[in-house]
Amino acid sequence: MLSRLRENIIPLTVALSLLMELIDATVLATAIPVIARDLSVPVLSLKMAMATYLIALAAFVPISGWIADRIGARRTFLAAMGVFLVASLLCAIQTSVTGLVLARALQGIGAAMMSPVGRLIVLRHTSKEEMTRAMVYVTLPALIGPALGPFVGATVTTFLGWRSIFLMNLPLGALAIWLTLRHMPADGPPEPKPFDFPGFVLSAVGLASVMTGFSALGEHILPWQAAVALSVAGVALLVLYWLRARNTSEPLLDLRLFRHRTFDVSITGGLIFRLSNGAISLLLPLFFQLGLGASVMVSGALTGLNAVGAVSLRTFVPRILDRFGFKWVMIWAAVIRGATIFGFLTVTSIHDWQLIPLLLIGGAAQSVVFTAINSIGFADLDLREMSPATAFTAMSRQVSLALGIALAGVVLELTAGAAATTTGAEMIPIHAFLWGFAIAGATGPLSALYFMRLRRGDADGLRRKRRTVEPYGSSRERFHAPQSKEAREAAE
Repeated sequence: MLSRLRENIIPLTVALSLLMELIDATVLATAIPVIARDLSVPVLSLKMAMATYLIALAAFVPISGWIADRIGARRTFLAAMGVFLVASLLCAIQTSVTGLVLARALQGIGAAMMSPVGRLIVLRHTSKEEMTRAMVYVTLPALIGPALGPFVGATVTTFLGWRSIFLMNLPLGALAIWLTLRHMPADGPPEPKPFDFPGFVLSAVGLASVMTGFSALGEHILPWQAAVALSVAGVALLVLYWLRARNTSEPLLDLRLFRHRTFDVSITGGLIFRLSNGAISLLLPLFFQLGLGASVMVSGALTGLNAVGAVSLRTFVPRILDRFGFKWVMIWAAVIRGATIFGFLTVTSIHDWQLIPLLLIGGAAQSVVFTAINSIGFADLDLREMSPATAFTAMSRQVSLALGIALAGVVLELTAGAAATTTGAEMIPIHAFLWGFAIAGATGPLSALYFMRLRRGDADGLRRKRRTVEPYGSSRERFHAPQSKEAREAAE
């Protein structure tokens, strides 16, 4: 056990930093009603604090690869963790929604450098045959974080107050920095590359505008006219970026990566699939607390069960993929995940028998898809394409999560009506959550349709081949029965 940990110390160090990041991304959801009461603001206005973190991540991730190549991946990784920890302290001292949103944006900027650069370090020190195994360690925080985040956040909020949830990052961050300094390999010589500044402005401002505008719908932060105008302007900027990138030799986000079918399926299909993850991260805590009347602690425990199911199956996923291949495993897992979300339409009490199976099975199916799409995106790439692909992958993940949160928030506001203005003290009718679960569930089969673009043999290079021993006497036998002395002399 210890020898395996030493062999995987780099993935584990990166995983620890991502665990810090992902706990922070999920810990806020369970505490939303408590924060709303403390700050005297509508519950759904705080969806902006959740989404802003992801928006900043998506906007600044594209330059992470260039910075890592320019000044070194290890230095970038350490600096990013420092920014993240400072921003965590700022979040803990805020007294208004606006201040919390701004502090969360700074956290997102730090995480934007931390997540993709950490993955890049792992990819540069891992063979393709071992990539799926390494990604198990790296992507494990995506499952443990959501499992620990809600319950830890509920416990800390209950006993220490919601501000303390941001201070949990400090010991984790200190340990991650120590492990990085002790075990991370030194940076090689810098690789100066031209910086696509116009591309960065178009992509960063475009992404931030689209997601901020969409997340601000509901008039808690901006008037709806301003939110719509911001979204439209963002779309226009992204179209301009796409037109420009087609004729640029070194674009910030290299759209030519989509010529690889495995990369396309990973990014596009993964974006569709992750919309449900973002939506559920907002819907479930509110559903349990303001829909079913559960306490913060019970809500945190139930929300965490979704990730517990994912963690329980995680170590078996590489074996499943090795045995059955990527395509049909991904398709069936996505369909099952969608079905479990549809199952929440039948829940009317926290005592309903189907609630816990839905959470556990849905989490297990989610873990299968996450492991697969995190691996196949790099199956056909060469070493030069790893850095831009890592940034693209991290950006698409944050975009899908932010859009999922925004979509769930908009749907809930439309269906909840006046109840959407609650500050966390009043209940929201159960029927107000139904459309949110229905739309989130539909992303499962929709992503499965896109996964069908994979062909037989795609990503087989990531599968460990079983060594076969031919039966004795076959024409392909690798081992021969020992010959007698007389037989050997006759053969000579």
